[in-house]
Amino acid sequence: MDIAAYFDSVASFWDDDYSEAKAARIVAATVSIPRGGACVLDIGCGSGSMFLDLLEAGACEIEGVDLSKGMTDVAREKFCFDPRIHIVQEDFLAHEQPGYDVLLAFNSYQHFLQPRLFLQKARELLRPHGRLTVAFPFDRERMNTLSAILPAGLARGLLPADEEIVFWSELFHVDCVCDNESFYMISGEAK
Repeated sequence: MDIAAYFDSVASFWDDDYSEAKAARIVAATVSIPRGGACVLDIGCGSGSMFLDLLEAGACEIEGVDLSKGMTDVAREKFCFDPRIHIVQEDFLAHEQPGYDVLLAFNSYQHFLQPRLFLQKARELLRPHGRLTVAFPFDRERMNTLSAILPAGLARGLLPADEEIVFWSELFHVDCVCDNESFYMISGEAK
């Protein structure tokens, strides 16, 4: 099973509106958008769970990208009324439209099995001094446990943040790291 097929199969009941995810989404959005008016690309947007938090943090426009047709259909149904939100079904690594102020991968970074390719594409799509944030609603251990129960090849384990940022150092100035018992996040500005 590939990743798009997996998320198509769970799209109808996938939403992470539980309290831990809400708190993590607010933190990720606040860290990601240092000023109002940001144009944001939500990588692996799923059903759009980050959209409202990003708008509240100051996003003026959001493009959500996800491989899963099922997930993008759910997101479109939920947010079709808002002209600030655009949803595209495609592979992030094939996305060609640059010029974003912020790229955010909430609960999706582990699905990019080659982090260097992900980071190179992110840097390519960001404006100068743009920000990339990856964040999760849980700690690394729990995220790795959840990733391990997925079908083979759909997710990778997260390294401790101080090891993960080694991949980032050529392209980003990492200025926010959290790897504790309740939350995992890395955020940095493009070099």
